[in-house]
Amino acid sequence: MLNITECPNLRDLGGIRTKNGMVKPMRLIRSGALWRISNTAALGQLSAVFDMRSENERSFHPDPAFPSADYIHIQVSESGRREFTQSKRTFEDKVDDILAGYYRGEQSASERMREVYRSIVLSENTAVCIRGIIRAVNAERGAVLFHCATGKDRAGVVAALLLRFLGADDAAIYADYIRTNETLEHELAQAYSLAMAKSGNDKAAAGYVLGFFAACPCWLTAALDTLDSNFGSAAEYAANIVGVSEGEVANFIRTCVEHF
Repeated sequence: MLNITECPNLRDLGGIRTKNGMVKPMRLIRSGALWRISNTAALGQLSAVFDMRSENERSFHPDPAFPSADYIHIQVSESGRREFTQSKRTFEDKVDDILAGYYRGEQSASERMREVYRSIVLSENTAVCIRGIIRAVNAERGAVLFHCATGKDRAGVVAALLLRFLGADDAAIYADYIRTNETLEHELAQAYSLAMAKSGNDKAAAGYVLGFFAACPCWLTAALDTLDSNFGSAAEYAANIVGVSEGEVANFIRTCVEHF
């Protein structure tokens, strides 16, 4: 079991139940940014690292070196205000930006993030990233790690889509997604405390900020509903958007799932 204290939202998807078994350990690893990790050897044998952050996020906090792994940067981001927020460098910058949005009367997280999650599912770069992950896993050279900045939104949607391919039921997919609120409990408390201090103890403003830092099941629902309504199944999404063959998906399942 991976336990990297410097990156609390890093986790192996191994052990998640699928229809006929469970995900094998050390095949797929999801994470937030890796720049704080001092001992990369603790992650074991990695074949590839997929970095989904923006250029700004990546340049401010570059990934550490993984000598045995291929490093692939595929920016998965959104347009408009969300893209602007991703350009912020520090934790405090992000809180300031979200607070400013609150005072301007912008949409709350519950409204804005549904559209963000829909856009991630339909993003061409998401497809490129998932295609690369599947092919890297199929090469069987080691675990494949994919990450964004906090490991919540971009990594959360990609993890959910990969788990759909592997036959995990939605209860297991949601459980993995919501686990982020446990692993980032300290960060959520920090965001709320900082927002309270900056807003003059305005609980409504602090709650608005907290909404953007927490993982909300309704956002993941928007992503999975987008998959289902537009493509009907994970198999159709894989064929028509991701661009992988039935054989590649079958090999991905064989490589990742231990059948009972």
